[in-house]
Amino acid sequence: MGVVEELKSRNFSLYGQFVALLSGVLLIVLGAVTIFSHIVYSILAIVFGVICILIELPLFLRICPTGPTFDKGVRALKNHWLRFMTYLIFAIVMWASMAQSSTVLAIGAATTTVAAGCYLIAAIRNQVQVTSTLLGGSGINNPGFDPRYATQV
Repeated sequence: MGVVEELKSRNFSLYGQFVALLSGVLLIVLGAVTIFSHIVYSILAIVFGVICILIELPLFLRICPTGPTFDKGVRALKNHWLRFMTYLIFAIVMWASMAQSSTVLAIGAATTTVAAGCYLIAAIRNQVQVTSTLLGGSGINNPGFDPRYATQV
């Protein structure tokens, strides 16, 4: 199954994954751009961006030197509700930066809000958590997968 078929599947877990990755990249870039004008919120944006990428691409947990407690915390975010709450908190903090002055960090806040909304819809619809084949996951339909023989990693 290709990316186009995945996007047509109406699985909001996939939409949330793509938007969260976009949000992570935007938060890192926009945090770096505004680092001298809004130091605290820019650093928070960069940290939130890195966490977004680590949540959505667990391969980076193996590459980046992080502690076992951090790895365990990120791996615990497999539930749609927990991801929704995480991205909602990130979005609220980024929207709070607008109280100081409006900056380009609003773009990161908006995309993080959309990611939270996608995960909320996926949680309400009780959709299965899937990872896009574009990002190394199994995609929507994996005919070779038999849950009887799956082992928990």
